[in-house]
Amino acid sequence: MPASHPPDAPGRAAPIPGVEGVRAVAAVSVLIFHCWQYGADGPTRADLGLVNRFVLPHLSLGVTLFFSLSGFLLYQPFVAAVLSGSPFPKVGSYFRNRALRILPAYWVILLAVGVLLPAALVRQSRDQLVLGRLVENPWLAVRNATLTQGYSPTGLLSGIAPAWSLAVEVVFYLALPLLGLLAVVAARRAATPTRRLLAGLVPAGLLLVVGLSGRAVARFLIPAEGMAPGWDGDWHSVIVRSFWAKADLFTFGMALAVVYVGLQQGLVRLPDRWPLVAVAYAAVLVVPILLLVDRGLIDKSMYAYQLPTSLACTLLLTVVVLPDRAASPSLLVGLLASRPLVAVGLASYSLFLWGDAVQRLLHERGLTVDGSGGLVVNLAVLGLLSGLLSALTYRYVERPALRRKTRPQSQPAHQTSQQLAS
Repeated sequence: MPASHPPDAPGRAAPIPGVEGVRAVAAVSVLIFHCWQYGADGPTRADLGLVNRFVLPHLSLGVTLFFSLSGFLLYQPFVAAVLSGSPFPKVGSYFRNRALRILPAYWVILLAVGVLLPAALVRQSRDQLVLGRLVENPWLAVRNATLTQGYSPTGLLSGIAPAWSLAVEVVFYLALPLLGLLAVVAARRAATPTRRLLAGLVPAGLLLVVGLSGRAVARFLIPAEGMAPGWDGDWHSVIVRSFWAKADLFTFGMALAVVYVGLQQGLVRLPDRWPLVAVAYAAVLVVPILLLVDRGLIDKSMYAYQLPTSLACTLLLTVVVLPDRAASPSLLVGLLASRPLVAVGLASYSLFLWGDAVQRLLHERGLTVDGSGGLVVNLAVLGLLSGLLSALTYRYVERPALRRKTRPQSQPAHQTSQQLAS
C-alpha cells in the first residue's frame, strides 16, 4: 500500500518502470470494490450481470497484489546479500524507513477519520460495526494508532477497516530481517550458485508454511460458526486477518525477488516468450477459480482461492518487472509508467486508507445512489473526494516523510528507490 519517493528527491535513482502503475491498479481495484460493496445496500446494489459475478467481487485482490509487491521489493536487498555477498542491510535504517513509510500518513488519516469526522468504525458487537469517533473509546484509539486493533475480536476491523492489511504488513516488516538472516545462514552451506538461489527461497517457503498453518487452524480448530469452547468472540476472523493466516501471500513476491536478483547476477535465465507463458499460467489459475466461486463451490477464504490468486498476481507482476531492460519497454509497462497512473501510484497508500472511510461516510449520510447507474455516480464522487484528500496527504505528509528516509548504500542504484518506497 506504499507510495514512492518524490520524483525530484535529491540523490534518488529512477524506479523500476511500471511499479507505480501496479500500485495504482491495486489501489483503484480496492477503491472500486469498496464503492460497489458499501455504496448501496444488498437489494439496491448495482446489477451489472457478468461483471457483478466475475469481476467486482474479486477486486479486493488488489490487497493481495500489494502483499506480492511488498515481498518483491523489500526482500531484494536481503537476496542480494545472499547471492552476491553484499553487506546485509542495516536493520536500524530499514526499520526507520518502514516507520517513515507507513506511520505519518496513517496517523494523520486516522486522526481525521476517528476524531475530526465520525467516520471511524467502532465495534458494538460481534456482528455490528457503526461509524463514530475513536475518541469515545481511548483504549480502542490507542490500539488503532499502534495497529494492534485486530488482535482481539473487540477491535477487529475498527478504525479504518482496510488497515487490517497494514497491520499484516507491519508484522512482515518486523519479520523480514530475521528471514533475511535465515537465508544468509542457509547460503553459507551452499557450495554452488544454484544452491544459493535455493537458500534465498528458504524464507519464502517458511512463510508459505506459516500462512497455510494459520488458515488451517482458523478453518478446522476455530470455525466461524459454533465457536470452539473457551473462545469468547470471533477469534476465527481475528486469525483469518492476521499475519499468521496471510504470511503465504508474500511468498511468491519474495520468490520473484530471488529471480530478479538472480537475473542481475547472471544466475537465472528466462525462457523464450516467458511473458506470454506467465500471462497464460495466470489465466489458467484464475478462470477456473472465478467459475468455482460463482458456483459457490469455494469461497474467498479457502486455500483454493487464496494461493492460486496470489500466484496469479505475482505472475502478472513478473511481466512488468522482469522484461529485458535493454529492450524497448512493452506496451503494458509503457501504460503503467504513464503520468496519470504514476500520479495515482504515488498517492496509492493514502488512497487505500481514505477510500473506505469516505465511502462509508457518504453512504451513512445518504449521499450515495442506488442501482447500476448509481455505481458510476458513486465511484465518480468517491474518486473525486478520495483523490483530492489523497493528493493533499501525499503532498504534505507522505512526501516530506519519504525524503527523510535513509538510502541503502549496498544496493544498485536502480533498485534503491522502489525498495525504500514500498
